[in-house]
Amino acid sequence: MHPLSGQADQRRGQSGPLGFLLVFALVIAATTLIVALGAGTIGGTQETLDEERAEKAMTQLDSQAALVALGNSDVQRVDLSTGREHSYRVEDDAGRMTLSYTNQTTGAETKIFSEQLGRIVYESDDGANIAYQGGGVWRSDGEGNAIMISPPEFHYRDATLTLPLVTVGSSGTIGDRAVISNAETTRYFPNATKNSAYSNPLENARVEVAVTSEYYRAWGEYFETRTDGTVEYDHPNETVTLALVTPLENTKVTSATASLSASGTFIINGNAGTVCDPEKVYLDSYNSSGTDDGYCDQTPGNEGDVIYGGDMDLSGGAGSSDIYGDVVSGGTVDVGNGKGGGSPDINGNISYSDRCENSEDACERKATGSVDQISGIDQAPAINGIVRTQVNETRTNNDNGDSGVPITGTTLDPGSVELTAGSYYLEELDVAGSETLTLNTTDGDIYIAVDENVVLGPGANVNVTGDGTVSVYVLGSAGSANQLYMGEHSNVTNAGDDAPQFRLFGQSNFTATIGGGSGGNLAQYVGVIYAPPGTAGTGSVTLDSGVVYGGILTGTTTIANGNGGSIHYDEALRTQRVLEQSESIVRVTYIHASTNEIRVEDG
Repeated sequence: MHPLSGQADQRRGQSGPLGFLLVFALVIAATTLIVALGAGTIGGTQETLDEERAEKAMTQLDSQAALVALGNSDVQRVDLSTGREHSYRVEDDAGRMTLSYTNQTTGAETKIFSEQLGRIVYESDDGANIAYQGGGVWRSDGEGNAIMISPPEFHYRDATLTLPLVTVGSSGTIGDRAVISNAETTRYFPNATKNSAYSNPLENARVEVAVTSEYYRAWGEYFETRTDGTVEYDHPNETVTLALVTPLENTKVTSATASLSASGTFIINGNAGTVCDPEKVYLDSYNSSGTDDGYCDQTPGNEGDVIYGGDMDLSGGAGSSDIYGDVVSGGTVDVGNGKGGGSPDINGNISYSDRCENSEDACERKATGSVDQISGIDQAPAINGIVRTQVNETRTNNDNGDSGVPITGTTLDPGSVELTAGSYYLEELDVAGSETLTLNTTDGDIYIAVDENVVLGPGANVNVTGDGTVSVYVLGSAGSANQLYMGEHSNVTNAGDDAPQFRLFGQSNFTATIGGGSGGNLAQYVGVIYAPPGTAGTGSVTLDSGVVYGGILTGTTTIANGNGGSIHYDEALRTQRVLEQSESIVRVTYIHASTNEIRVEDG
């Protein structure tokens, strides 16, 4: 026998037990791993099943809570069991909803209600939760992400917002069963007892619904899906806000000059300023539709109507100049002392609410048509909110910095320059004397937002070319005498005197002077001035040796003493809305809002 053979046999004898132990250890390790993984899988499956049961329970609770909150049942009981010992919490201070509206004429904000929502919440081991809040059911992953399981009590249809908000007014822990009872219902809108302003229909209002909640993202997605309103997120404060506005029913300019408000007046103190008429006229009409001929190449029409909610004083006008259109006043019409007595003849009808001065007989002699008493005129809301929104949005999002745009910062470059299709923001639209700003709409429309004023120096020109439109929104400097000033012999023009092509929009206090007071150097404005004063505006347009081809909607219009002016209405405006409200904002005319508090207790 080899001397080492015994040692080899001994090593072979030991390898058997060692191999067995190694295999046994591997089996134990594998079994432990399988058990651990299996336990985790079983635990995860159980947690998922619990969440699914909780979701179904919350959906059932939602349905039964609606019966109680909306007055169809006094008490409801609901089963909340999930199969494991997970409790539900009731929190009356979780989340808040605020409903408010802003008068876009005055800027005044009215808060209809601001209520805590409360919630009933089931929370899983990983921090995710499922909750009933605001009449809906929501799921959160605990990390800021949320989805809607069932919708809240928020309904919009046919310009009507119906908001029977459901709030939870109790706190505590509940187990497998809950008892739901009605605590209090408060009707907020319409409700003249609470506030005389809480009435339908709304006029010129911006309505906002703001929700602060852990589930604010899901609320926002719901608003975006169910409405076309403007939805804004405030992520640091977990808040989403939906904005809705009342529609502008009529934004057509249907007369040469108008103030569709109770306070607007029309005054003639000067002569008619005329560029090409052999007979001087204060007001008449033409039609730019379907022709390249401007006013001077057409036979003037009789559609130069004047419609004002307040008094109309024609007595200071010249007997050699006439009005070709109807005169309509919500107050008094003063035609002077009779035929040929220094005031204009009216080739049309006279309508008034209070009286016709100096006498009914004088009015009948002045008018070629009838003289009638009326109850009043329709009113147009101010567009302050629309102007502010357009200017503020364009301030942050514009084409100023694009290549070739003659704007440095927010100032138009000096000299004669051209703007093409796009949106532009200017601190002030200032065209110096003898310079020309060309607005070329060949490739599309042009939008200009002006923070302060529009000023054209003597002999300055704004010339619109192409087939598109130009819209200018003027916010206006506080305390400024004129948001639009046109010096002598300055012009806003286009081919064919096409008034619908140029539209200037202002707030209820918008003021303008057209003409520099020199009778031999008339300023000419082709376009629309749309700045209705609403119920309390102080806007005015003064023609001080100025001529308008198009139409004016403002507070008070004055043809100034000595230097005169005239307005030639473009009948093409009758068929066009000069202000197209954004289609991205849902319209709302009626609100029906209430809060409906429920109590949830362990059953």
